[in-house]
Amino acid sequence: MSQPLRGPMLRLEDEALLTGKGNYVADRRPAGTLTMVVLRSSSAHGTIRHLDVSAARGLPGVRLVLTASDLAGLGVGPLKPAAVTPNSDGTAMVARDRPILADKAVRYVGEPVAAIVAETEEQALDALEAIVLDVDELPAVIDVEAAAEGGPKVWPELPDNISFDWDIGNREETERAFAAAAHVVELTVRHPRIVIAPIETRGALGVYDEATGRYSLTTPSQGVVGIRAAMADCLGVPTDKVRVVTEDVGGSFAVKIWPYPEQVLALVASKATGRPVHWMSSRTEGMVSDIMGRGRVDRAALALDKDYKFLAFRIDALADMGAHTNHVAANTSTKGAVRVFGHCYRIPGLHYRVRGLFTNAVPTDAYRGAGKPETVSTTERLIDVAADRLGIDRLELRRRNLVTPADLPYRTAMGETYDGGDFPTIMERILAAGDIAGFPARKAESAARGLKRGLGLTFHMHATGGSTAERSEVIAQPDGTVIVRSGTQDSGQGHRTALAMVAAETLEIPVGRIRVEQGDSDYLAKGGGTGGSNLMPIAANTVHRTALQLIQQAKAVAGHLLEASARDIEYGFGEFRIAGTDRKIALGEVAAGWDSLPATARDEEMGAGCIAQLDFEGLHTTFPNGAYAVEVEVDPETGRVKILRWTGVDDLGRVINEATALGQIHGGIGQSVGEALLEAVRYDPQSGQLLSGSFMDYTMPRADDVPAIAHGWAPTASPNSLIGAKGVGEVSSIGGPGPIMNAVLDALRPLGVEHIDIPLTPETVWRAVRDAQ
Repeated sequence: MSQPLRGPMLRLEDEALLTGKGNYVADRRPAGTLTMVVLRSSSAHGTIRHLDVSAARGLPGVRLVLTASDLAGLGVGPLKPAAVTPNSDGTAMVARDRPILADKAVRYVGEPVAAIVAETEEQALDALEAIVLDVDELPAVIDVEAAAEGGPKVWPELPDNISFDWDIGNREETERAFAAAAHVVELTVRHPRIVIAPIETRGALGVYDEATGRYSLTTPSQGVVGIRAAMADCLGVPTDKVRVVTEDVGGSFAVKIWPYPEQVLALVASKATGRPVHWMSSRTEGMVSDIMGRGRVDRAALALDKDYKFLAFRIDALADMGAHTNHVAANTSTKGAVRVFGHCYRIPGLHYRVRGLFTNAVPTDAYRGAGKPETVSTTERLIDVAADRLGIDRLELRRRNLVTPADLPYRTAMGETYDGGDFPTIMERILAAGDIAGFPARKAESAARGLKRGLGLTFHMHATGGSTAERSEVIAQPDGTVIVRSGTQDSGQGHRTALAMVAAETLEIPVGRIRVEQGDSDYLAKGGGTGGSNLMPIAANTVHRTALQLIQQAKAVAGHLLEASARDIEYGFGEFRIAGTDRKIALGEVAAGWDSLPATARDEEMGAGCIAQLDFEGLHTTFPNGAYAVEVEVDPETGRVKILRWTGVDDLGRVINEATALGQIHGGIGQSVGEALLEAVRYDPQSGQLLSGSFMDYTMPRADDVPAIAHGWAPTASPNSLIGAKGVGEVSSIGGPGPIMNAVLDALRPLGVEHIDIPLTPETVWRAVRDAQ
């Protein structure tokens, strides 16, 4: 970069956030603000026989109680899915809208039934206790496999609980390959539901302006434009009557990207009471109401020839949708899951089928990686099992089947074309960096202490993207600063730094002169938000193009001010100069001059002068990739797993800010440790009650669970990126679980354990060892 960040200014965000100057929705309580709490169903499935809120309405401090019938009278509609997918036979999938408040029936524990608005939280909670809710219990189905095998019906009109039945790939070629294969290896891999649980819980501040008839919602999100559209749709008003603001966000990982009932309720309540209405989720409340991640069962198979070359790979999957169809949940287990199907391996035959099934649980949707962690982990687990069953070295099996640079551009049977990568080189680098040759000696040392040591070495790939509905704006200010506006949203990743660095490089000015603005739907009418690791491939590329457009427009203004033709104006290091002369003018002076120009002096070549605005154009997908080597020790007497070594090599293309990129890699690895070893949502299979409803019962990774990480870069170019960067946010969460799974099961292999489903908790491992013995 022309203006690299150094020393303590590695991230522009950090000073404010580390000195208590952050602005979160919990901090936003204007004068006169009321507090909202939500009554939630304690039944997983049942018919609402009686709901009486009259006593609650009469309690001190209560200003409003809302039920489904109240919302219907106000014309408030449900949250509708933004993505649907056709079935394999061309028919439409069955989608179920998410009601703002349950009416007539409840279908999962935690479903909102009523909202109470009062002067204080204590008064609202007292009123919540006064509500009488009588539910006739119905049988519930929690397990997705049970839902597929004739379990209780979530929706009476759907006897098989199926929302969709979707497939993709070259099915006939895959079937022929399996029929002709010398070896076929099959394995079922279960990926449980995950509670996403960012540090900051969800919240909302709703304000209605009677004078303008306009709603304002302040809420943590991953993109304000999409939430504005959903709020307007539910409220039945034009989008220009809704403003959505997101300030600082304490983590999201996709849980806050979606619109939620509580956001709608806060806006409705503000209009009804004439006062601001604030809601903040408790941690326990979030456990039963936040969208959950994962929830997939993969019945996978791999076909190989006599030389152990991969011929075909298929997965027949079941995806847990929960009780309603969330925003893009249909895409998460379909299109999202297959973008890296087969990832770094040459596999001619690929086929994926998935059935999405309703269950009596909170809806699921994308969680960091959006279907790809499941697919990649299943693939890598199956390759290890194939190597063990067929008696070939696991690393040699991978080496024989890697896509090589000579294969690029490589088009998969799923319709994706890899833009770059050198997977054989990454393999050699990970073998050296991880000292894989020294593993047998380390394994022997562990054995001498009565412990089993295992190694997992796996590959991974991400297909970046997310929404391409991105608009960027770059504005030169008379004081020499530049405002950059983006439709993406920072939730802790360091967007301000990354986008400022890209703009500063393009404009050739210091980073400190760039101010990045996000999170206000009044700034930009278009913006797809953050998702799919799209900041670099989509937003940053658009900022780069927009900054170039600003220079072009400003050249015309500079020419006018310097009394020269725009064709004779050169730009560099924040200044415009008449070519071959020393006459020059700074960017800030051009901005000031533009502001002072009369309209009659402005011509078409100047455009909007020192304000440029462009939408994303071009190819949005890049394929960051890499490999991780993990070593673990397992105590067979207790089942405890300890990660000892973690070595990683990733190809992100050009790394714009190494501190930010490494932070994303490390964070994804931490989440992978939790997913592989600790985390799983547990419901009672009969009652549907959540058994893991707090951090006493749901184990999150702690500092001593995550090892020191040795990491390096192996960049290759991407023709799809103007700035050379490929994206990072979900890379390690896609690649992280697989090597942990394989390392643990490599350690247990001598004890006769072939496979265990995650999470590989001490109890699970201990029981597997005892069962094998």
